[in-house]
Amino acid sequence: MKCKLYNVVISALIFIALFTGCRQLLEGANDPGIITTDFEPVEKIIVTSPVRGDIYAPGDLIEIKWLTSFSSVSKLNIFLYRKSVLQRTIIKATQNTGSYFWQIPDTIDNSVHYSIKVVSSNNPEEFNSSGSFGILNNN
Repeated sequence: MKCKLYNVVISALIFIALFTGCRQLLEGANDPGIITTDFEPVEKIIVTSPVRGDIYAPGDLIEIKWLTSFSSVSKLNIFLYRKSVLQRTIIKATQNTGSYFWQIPDTIDNSVHYSIKVVSSNNPEEFNSSGSFGILNNN
């Protein structure tokens, strides 16, 4: 009899959880259900290439690629960093086409700590960086 009663209780709890929500069983019963808030959309820039671990050589032509979440980012600045220190400006105020071809200079230090930073020309707080990649002279 105890086993049958136990099964009935468990079945009832499962039924209640399915039809009333686990939140009411496990606290949070005073949840308002819908939460509204005023917010402004945040521009997002995602650098998709180069990726972490890529290795290039001086003189290589590489494609820097990015995605933006809103079309209001019309122009971008692209910078080359090495261990978070700005090495050079690749281009300023380029059109937001999603990619830019850059030829790596022949005279550049060997390192596996380079990254590309893509920044909105309109708002310098809207930016993103690639993962670390290498530029190595194989000679």
